[in-house]
Amino acid sequence: MKTGLLLLSLFTGLILASCGGSQSGEDSLEQLIMKRDELKKELTLLNEKIAALDTAEVDMTPIVTSAMIEQKDFVHKVEVQGAVETDENVLVTAESQGTIRAIHVKEGQRVSKGQPLITIDSEILASTIDEVETSLEMANYMFEKQQKLMDEGVGVEIEYEQSRNQKKALEQKLKTMRSQQGKTVVRAPFAGVIDDIMISLGDMASPMNPLMRLVNNKNITISASLAENLLARVNLGTPVDLVIPAMNDTVIQGVVNYKGNFIDPVNRTFKIHVTIKNNSLLLANMLAKVNVVDYSKKDALVVNSESVLQDTKNNNYVYKLSGDKTELFSVEKVFVKVEKSYRGESCIVPVTPGQLIAGDKVVLAGAKGITESDKVKIQ
Repeated sequence: MKTGLLLLSLFTGLILASCGGSQSGEDSLEQLIMKRDELKKELTLLNEKIAALDTAEVDMTPIVTSAMIEQKDFVHKVEVQGAVETDENVLVTAESQGTIRAIHVKEGQRVSKGQPLITIDSEILASTIDEVETSLEMANYMFEKQQKLMDEGVGVEIEYEQSRNQKKALEQKLKTMRSQQGKTVVRAPFAGVIDDIMISLGDMASPMNPLMRLVNNKNITISASLAENLLARVNLGTPVDLVIPAMNDTVIQGVVNYKGNFIDPVNRTFKIHVTIKNNSLLLANMLAKVNVVDYSKKDALVVNSESVLQDTKNNNYVYKLSGDKTELFSVEKVFVKVEKSYRGESCIVPVTPGQLIAGDKVVLAGAKGITESDKVKIQ
């Protein structure tokens, strides 16, 4: 319509120009009539062009996008929260009481099993051991004399037994004290890293106060709880993906190593463990997202989930496309069963076998505005 207005304005301008350019009385009536007829012809041509532009046909064919059905292995995973745990994460304490005389390690230091960590003052104990050793020497001497007398048949049995019991008592006492002396040196119960030292030189050590934390993260376990309805679908060896949010969603693959034998009556869950050996990334008490495979199917028909529609009776269907690539496409409603959907993909099975195969195209976007009687174009 804008073109028509432009041409009409042009025609009006031509008439005004022709009238304004002639002097009054100079043109005869016949000349004016001839000019008028010429202008009318031009106007007719212009009107025909305007009509052609205004009555152009509008293409009302629906335009859709398409997705291809693929045949591939399909898996569905359940995501739950998990925690990183390790059995070798302990607070080291002393077995004997005393003043701390030496700290042999530093925070962050890697230690081996049995390596000395802390030495506790044992001077009093050492002096007591010396006294007991001296008494034991005398007890041994007395026992040997009584033994010699008994061998000669002149000894007194009760004196012999007293010397023998005294000797044994001192030997046992010395053994116990030497054992206590060995406990004044605190040693690493396993190989690991000193994560935190909680005492200083001169502090008093006792079995009630922790001295340091020793951690070994080489072999760790991720523990998680799954809903009761997954009990039959998750077993030993079930694949698991561990996503670590604190490490830019790093993914570590593993399998279920332990499946619980008890259902928690409060939240109706059971436990699973995933063991990671030779670990170099995870730390104890980190959080992890545990993605457990609860459904898998080989050579499944998989399609974009947006292609699957639902009618008023809650029946799932897709619009299958057929036709030449350069022509209009016909659409066919094919009812399907959606077995599982995961991350934008759906595993489907046609209700009528053979209606869908790998490589078929289905409507993706624009499906809600079409019917089976429509012809569509693919964008």
